Amino acid sequence: MSKKIKKVLIIGIVLSIINSSSLPAFAVEDKEKLTKVQTTLVNEKIVDISTKTQNLQITEVRKILTLDKAIEAAISNSDKLKLKSKEIKMYQDKINLQEKTNDYYESIGQKVYDFPYDKLELQEKQTKESKEFMEDQIANDITNKYNDMILKEIDMNKSKRYLELKKKDFDFIKGKLSLEMATPTEVKDAEIELKSLENDIKAKENLLNDNKEYFKVLTDLDIKNTYKLDDSMKYEKFKISGSMDEYIDDKIDKYLKYDTEILKLTKDYMKDLKDDGIKDIMIKDTEKLPDKALSITAKEDGTYEFDSGSYALKLIEYQQKQMEYLAKLNAYGEYINGDYNVSEAKVKLEESKRNLKNGLKEGYSTLLDLENKIDTLKEQVNSTNTKLSFGKAQVDMGLILENDYDKQVLESEDLDTGIRKLVYTYNNLKDSIQKPWILSNN
Repeated sequence: MSKKIKKVLIIGIVLSIINSSSLPAFAVEDKEKLTKVQTTLVNEKIVDISTKTQNLQITEVRKILTLDKAIEAAISNSDKLKLKSKEIKMYQDKINLQEKTNDYYESIGQKVYDFPYDKLELQEKQTKESKEFMEDQIANDITNKYNDMILKEIDMNKSKRYLELKKKDFDFIKGKLSLEMATPTEVKDAEIELKSLENDIKAKENLLNDNKEYFKVLTDLDIKNTYKLDDSMKYEKFKISGSMDEYIDDKIDKYLKYDTEILKLTKDYMKDLKDDGIKDIMIKDTEKLPDKALSITAKEDGTYEFDSGSYALKLIEYQQKQMEYLAKLNAYGEYINGDYNVSEAKVKLEESKRNLKNGLKEGYSTLLDLENKIDTLKEQVNSTNTKLSFGKAQVDMGLILENDYDKQVLESEDLDTGIRKLVYTYNNLKDSIQKPWILSNN
C-alpha cells in the first residue's frame, strides 16, 4: 500500500514539474489575447484581422514592408515594363516612317491606303494600354507572392511552437519511463516524431527563404534581413450594382477594345481592296513576249533591218507589265489570306469574349460563396474562443495540463489561417473580376 502511495506522489511531482515548465506564452495570456480575431469581418467595410496568436516570431529589428510598397518596387524594377516602353517608341518610329512612305507614293501618283498608318496608330495605343495592364498583372503577382510568404511564415511558426509542445510531451514520456509507465519503444517513437518535425521545419524554412530570394529579384527588396512583411489583412465585400451582364460586358470591352478596333479596321481595308478591283487580276491574261517581226522594217534596196532599240524598249515595257501582273497576283494572294484571317480573328475574338464572360460570371458566383464561407468560419472562431476560455479555466483549476491546453490554442489557429486563406482567395478573385486583364500573361 505504501508503495502505491509513493508512486502516486512521484507521478504528482512529475505532473507538477511538467506544468511549471510549460511556456507561459499561452496559459498566462489574458482573455483578450486568446481572441485570435479581434476585429470581425462585418458590414462590408474594410476591417483588419489581427491574429495575435499568429504574430510572426521575428526578433530582429526590421522595417515593415507594406504590400503597396512592394508593388511599387516591383513595377519600378520590371524589365518587362521597360521593354514595353521601347515597344511604344518602336511604334512611334514606325508611324513616322509610314508617313514618309505615304508621302512618297502620293508624289508618284500611286493610291495610298490609310490602313497601314491607322493600324500602327492603334497598335501604339494598344501597347500603351497593355503597359498599364501589365502593371496590374505585376501588382496581382506580387500580391499573391506576398500573401503566400505570410502564410508560409505563419505555418512555420506554428510548426516551431508545436515542436516545443511535443518536446514537453517527450519529457513527460521520459518521466513515465522512469516510473515504468511507458516503454522504451514509446520513447523511441517520440524521438522519431521530434526528428520528423525538425526536418519539416527545416524544409519549410528553406522554401520560404527561396521565396524571399526570388521576391528580392522581383522587387530589389531584401525581406530576409532588411524588411519584414505586414501580416495585417483587409477584406472588403464586393457587390455588382445593377446588371451583372452589363458590368462584365463593359470590363470585357475595355480589355479587348483595341483588338476589336484593329479587326474592324482590317475588315474595312479588305472591303476597300475588293471595291478597287483587286480580284480583277484573275480575269486578265498575262502579257506576251514582243514579236521581233514587228521591229523589222523593209529597206528601199529590198533588204530588211531589225530595230534593236525599238525591240529593247518593248522588252522593257513587257517586263514592267509582267512585274505589275505578278505584283497584283501576289497582292490578291495576300488579300485571300487577309480575308480569311479577318474571319478567323472575328470568330476567335467572339469566342474569347464568351469564354471570358462565362468565367467572370462563375467567378462572381464563387465570390458570393466565399463570403458565406468566411462568415461561417468567423462564427466558428467565436465558438472556439469560448471553448478556449473554458479550457483556460480548467488549467487554472488544475483539471488539464497547460501543455494540452496550449495544443488546443495552436489547433484553434487553423481557423484563423483558414479565414486568411479565404480572404486572400476572395481578394484575388475580386481583382480578376474588376480587372480581367490580370488573367493574361501578355
